[in-house]
Amino acid sequence: MPAYLLQDNIPQEDTEEKKKRLRAEIEGYTGAGAVYRRKIQNFMEEHGIWRLGELDYTWRLAFAEEIQSSTLPKYHPWYLKCFDHLKQYDMRKSTQPRIIRKESNHLYEDILLFLPYHPAQELVERLDACPEKPEWVWDFSVKAPGKMKRQVFAVLNHFLKEDRDGKILREHLKRLWRFYQFCVEVQVEDMEQIPLWQVMEYRKQELIRGEPKGKGILDTCRKILFLQADKINWEADVWYLERLFLQPERMDPSSPVVSLSFTEVDHDGNRKILKQYMKYGIGLTELTMRYLQGEMIEIRNFLNEIGKDICAVTRLELEQYFQKLQARQIKAETFNRKVMAVQHLYHFLQARGYVEKPPFYAEYYLKKTLSQHHDRCVEEGVAEEILQKLHQFPENLRLMYLHLWGIGLRLSEVCTLKGNAYYIQGRDTWIQVYQTKMKNYKRIPIPEALYQLMQVYIRRHQITADSYLFQNGKGGPYRSATFRKQMIQYCQKVQIQGGEYLFRSHDYRHGVATYFYNNGVSLQGVRDYLGHTYEEMTQQYVDYMPNRIDRTSKEFFEKPGNSLIARLKGGEA
Repeated sequence: MPAYLLQDNIPQEDTEEKKKRLRAEIEGYTGAGAVYRRKIQNFMEEHGIWRLGELDYTWRLAFAEEIQSSTLPKYHPWYLKCFDHLKQYDMRKSTQPRIIRKESNHLYEDILLFLPYHPAQELVERLDACPEKPEWVWDFSVKAPGKMKRQVFAVLNHFLKEDRDGKILREHLKRLWRFYQFCVEVQVEDMEQIPLWQVMEYRKQELIRGEPKGKGILDTCRKILFLQADKINWEADVWYLERLFLQPERMDPSSPVVSLSFTEVDHDGNRKILKQYMKYGIGLTELTMRYLQGEMIEIRNFLNEIGKDICAVTRLELEQYFQKLQARQIKAETFNRKVMAVQHLYHFLQARGYVEKPPFYAEYYLKKTLSQHHDRCVEEGVAEEILQKLHQFPENLRLMYLHLWGIGLRLSEVCTLKGNAYYIQGRDTWIQVYQTKMKNYKRIPIPEALYQLMQVYIRRHQITADSYLFQNGKGGPYRSATFRKQMIQYCQKVQIQGGEYLFRSHDYRHGVATYFYNNGVSLQGVRDYLGHTYEEMTQQYVDYMPNRIDRTSKEFFEKPGNSLIARLKGGEA
């Protein structure tokens, strides 16, 4: 029998005293009209509810049912609002204001939670201005894994606390509520270790509902849980790197690695081993996160290709794997990178005692690589056309482009320039650049015109010495991907090469290197200017042999007596 149908067996002589006390409680709340309060008081007396603290969502449903037949429909929301306000008034009166910390699970209970009756009332004050929705009702009493329910509750609290915009809050609540229903349906154990098939199933449902592309609610939940945990959860299937407090030199702010995902590894044991390997790489090496991410992807692909416990893989199975790679006819550098990634993993397994020794020798499979020049210089006509139309580009794109075309910086270097990068020494103008790829600084001379342009830009935008010159919406460095996308769009808009030109930032670095070399700068000088460690790297940027041969040949045959005809005549003589 429902609770509200139960009869109160209190002796008659006590009833009047209880009514008097209830009336005093209700009259203490002055935020609603007397008519509404009287109606609620009559309801409570009729059902033997003698304290405001006894009101809950079940009684709310009963009250809503009663007013359906006794009042006009237009007044129903006002009666329910008054009911809620009385409940909230009692909760706030009887409890001290509390601060929701990361350990929000302390407030969790296996009950049906109606959001306006949330135990932390300070979190739900903004709901009063929102229309009531199904996602206001959270049934944590249902039969489902407790860890998952606590995780949902923690994310729910985060949204209630952090979402200042009402529209965003409503959208988050709606999507989280749907996701919770799914988790209950398929009995998800842990939102941070949800199996891939469940991930794909839910994303299919999102697609059917027509929800906007981009970061889904699962990704949002994972990130919130990972960042808010008291300790780093190395068992999570997705790691968010801002939680790890890495050294700045290991990250490229213009193209940061945001997360590492292990979800795609099918085999449970292999997924665990890959996490251990990456934990080792992050904690005990100084490798950049871009490098570690690349190696992780290679190993992840290898593990899925093998499809069995990595510690039980035989030499023959590895031989077959490398044969498959060879059959794909990939570049030697790419092939070698895959081989070395597997070798690094096995060395780790050997050091940890998982295997006695690696079942293969990488040296047996590595392919010989030859330094190749990459003919990627931008055509002079294209560069001239862009310069002529550069005034049609936004200011930040114009100045960033000049740093590529004029001095051959890497795009990551341009994106991370700061206000103190430019200076004058004697009569020369210079720029100091942090090379995110090489993890060191370099100084190179720049045209005075570029120096003056940047000083005007710095003053106009009031850029401080430690601020990024080219900023994103949050004040951080301009993202490399954003710059590329915008340059391609504007090149199409202003019809560079008839709108067919595909902008590639690194082509300009090749062009500057080749220009210097063709005009007499030594290969060593070009290397130092570019900030390379080895000349072999510089040789890939400079088409030095053909140009040098052509120039030398031309100079030789232009000298008197060295023409082909003169040589032939000399031979006859």
